[in-house]
Amino acid sequence: MNQLQRLAWVEGALLVLMASPTQAEPAPKIESQGASLVTEMPRGEATAQESETAAAPALLSQIEQPADTVDEWSAEIAQAIAQITAVRLNPTADGVEMVLETSAELAASSSVVGNALIVDIANATLTLPEGGEFQATNPAEGIALVSVAPLGDGVRVAITGSEAPPTAAINAAAQRLVMSVARGTAAAAPDEEAIQVVVTATRSEEEATTIPRSVTVITQQEIQQQTSVSRDLSDILGALVPGLAPSSERTFTAASLRGRNAVILIDGVPQNVNVRDFDRELRTLDPSIIERIEVVRGPSAIYGGGATGGIINIITRQPDEADFSATSEVSVNSALGSLQGESFGYFVQQTVSARDGNADILASLSRADTGASFDGQGDRIPTIQGTDESENVSLFTRLGYNPDENQRLQFSLNYYRESRNSDVIADPSVDDEPGEQKARALRVGQLSFPEGGGPQADRNVILNLSYRHDDILNGSLDSQLYFRDNSSRSDPRDRRPRPFGIFQGELESQNWGGRLALDTPLADSLNLVWGADYNHETTANTYNLFDPVSFDDSNGRVNRLIEQRPLVPPYTLSSLGLFSQLQWQTTDWLELSGGVRHERIGFSVSDYTTFFGEPIAGGDRNFSDTAFNAGAVADITPEISLFANVAQGFSVPDFGAVLGFADPDFAVNSDVQANRPQKVSEYEVGIRGDWNTVQASISGFYNTSELGSTFVFDDATGLYDLVRAPERVYGLEATLDVQPSPTWSLGTTLSLVGGEADLDDTGEYIAISSTRIQPLKLTAYIENETLPGWRNRLQLLYVGSRSAAFDAEVDPSPINSYAVVDLISSVDVGPGTLDIGIANLFDAFYFPAYAQRSSGFSETFNSAASGRRVTVGYRVTF
Repeated sequence: MNQLQRLAWVEGALLVLMASPTQAEPAPKIESQGASLVTEMPRGEATAQESETAAAPALLSQIEQPADTVDEWSAEIAQAIAQITAVRLNPTADGVEMVLETSAELAASSSVVGNALIVDIANATLTLPEGGEFQATNPAEGIALVSVAPLGDGVRVAITGSEAPPTAAINAAAQRLVMSVARGTAAAAPDEEAIQVVVTATRSEEEATTIPRSVTVITQQEIQQQTSVSRDLSDILGALVPGLAPSSERTFTAASLRGRNAVILIDGVPQNVNVRDFDRELRTLDPSIIERIEVVRGPSAIYGGGATGGIINIITRQPDEADFSATSEVSVNSALGSLQGESFGYFVQQTVSARDGNADILASLSRADTGASFDGQGDRIPTIQGTDESENVSLFTRLGYNPDENQRLQFSLNYYRESRNSDVIADPSVDDEPGEQKARALRVGQLSFPEGGGPQADRNVILNLSYRHDDILNGSLDSQLYFRDNSSRSDPRDRRPRPFGIFQGELESQNWGGRLALDTPLADSLNLVWGADYNHETTANTYNLFDPVSFDDSNGRVNRLIEQRPLVPPYTLSSLGLFSQLQWQTTDWLELSGGVRHERIGFSVSDYTTFFGEPIAGGDRNFSDTAFNAGAVADITPEISLFANVAQGFSVPDFGAVLGFADPDFAVNSDVQANRPQKVSEYEVGIRGDWNTVQASISGFYNTSELGSTFVFDDATGLYDLVRAPERVYGLEATLDVQPSPTWSLGTTLSLVGGEADLDDTGEYIAISSTRIQPLKLTAYIENETLPGWRNRLQLLYVGSRSAAFDAEVDPSPINSYAVVDLISSVDVGPGTLDIGIANLFDAFYFPAYAQRSSGFSETFNSAASGRRVTVGYRVTF
């Protein structure tokens, strides 16, 4: 024994001898607020023990001397680790009594994770006669699972409730731990969580079950989960929304909804540009700032024109309820084949939320860099208009002020910028090789743009001011003013010997406008929403033409600008719409709805010269249209409802296609056929059910338009020509979600779409291009909470074959089927959550539907999909 140990021993002994005997108080009750945990020493045992101590104070000779050898220290450590030798469960009226037989007294701490009460026991080991761990399934009503398992230097007890976390009173004694477990009672959820509310379908808050049409709501948790495999909204929506075409795996959306165009909104601000060559509407914000996405499937005029296929309304986050909170997130990703260095990417984000009195703020800043992509065969992917090797910055800020409990004023800023500069291009020589070829990467170095132009890039800025009053004119008022500035630039493309040569497109678009909606109750069961919208858009599309000599001498690296030509001249498009929507709860089982919208549209363009040098006289055109909708929901039982609706939507044509490729004798004021709006009428019926552990729906639709907008491939020019012709589109959608136990869930969706057009106006209908009519799409998932706080999900996307448009000589190539499986895992680690995602788990080699359809145009478009890719991230909120 060294001198320091001896000194400590003597000092401790003297303190014991000098201490006067006192009567000890009973051990205090200790409550854990988070888990309703009560730890209590039995009063009789404590009193007896303390009485013995008071009656016989310790003498110096009776004090145990500390260990001073390694063997003695090891023996003390072994004695300090309590052994749990048996676990017993005894049913009670409130739940179950759980008894742990131990070799020494246990120290326990508790927490709640989801529906599980977690009790962690430190310095303990599990030595059950049967070995391993203890587990009991459904030991009592309201308790789904009880497990006792080793965890590090201790033991974890997890008690999972069927609907809510159980509560437990814990009594600790010298050789046992008794937990009196009572089944939990589900707390009353806030109204917005207990009932799924949708605002997009009617411009007012409506329960999803009362809307007579197909609606999909994607929550913030689902979006966060999907970002573990992709941060591209096209991928997320394609995996979760029935009726929406699968992702193109490129920067542009290229996804139809029920075979037609969808309007994309961010907090009600339109993101669509009339020139649809770019289709970047879903690359305008980072998914981390989204609170939920509401998708209304089928034509709608409630937000104005353009929604002939439906509405995708992206609703951004509000500040948290806490006075202050902050969330930090970081992730890295890479191709998982051989972890190629150039495939590494990362994402970092910081979000802050604060409240002070009636004011609040939310601010989020993120940056993402994506690495190079490799296909299932390990080859570099040279994607035209790809998302790899890009960097993006997203800034979002929301300022809010509540003058009183009925009013809210808020302003938001959304800034998104993305740029891409790859050192590879698609090797044009693949077009010279016989047979079908995969697009091949040609490494040329970082692209250079002397004299003008630049690498592929996108920028989007949204300013949004909104005001809401919940007690005005016997109802509520929502108003909004917005401004959006958007620019996009494509990558350079070599299309020789076609007329465009070597070029890249640049789009500039601005729109501003406002919305006003009043929600007016007319009676207890009758409600009217009415208002007006205005939008003004200015758009132009310019082509940069590059020097072929510099391009060829540098093997495609140097893009020297020699000329800029307007493909689409600057033009303006303005619209004013008046609408009303009526909801009538006729009985407790039948709800009727109907509405009307009248829209006036103005179009103006100055004199211009086409890309091919043809002078075209400008002019002004005015259009007007009125669209109706009507629907009904009948509750057959409390769980099952039938719904039916007739809905109309309308859209003006893509004036970029009309003006950019106008015939020499084209005149804005006289060419009615090319300029007329398209009106779509749809008929839909469906049934949906919602039981405790099963949710299901199935719906069928049929829509028609007398003057559709169909694109037909022209092999002579290598372009798609716009054809205005009668169309019909039809389909079937089904969803199923099942929760067989509190820790398991699984589900599937099915989308079938077909469509034909009478291109020659002869009464003979042929297949519409796969640019709009998607192949069969099937999704499925299975999800399990493997341990409390650890969830795993497998999900499948299957895309079927479609050759109808190719057989009809509408598309240049058919589409073959493919399937891809993803794995998503999340586990609570420390104060945050560790997320792991593996996209294309089985490293499947396939070509996305868009690449297959476009490969007939040029094999450089025939890019394979990304192979296996892993993302690992960690986020924490404090």
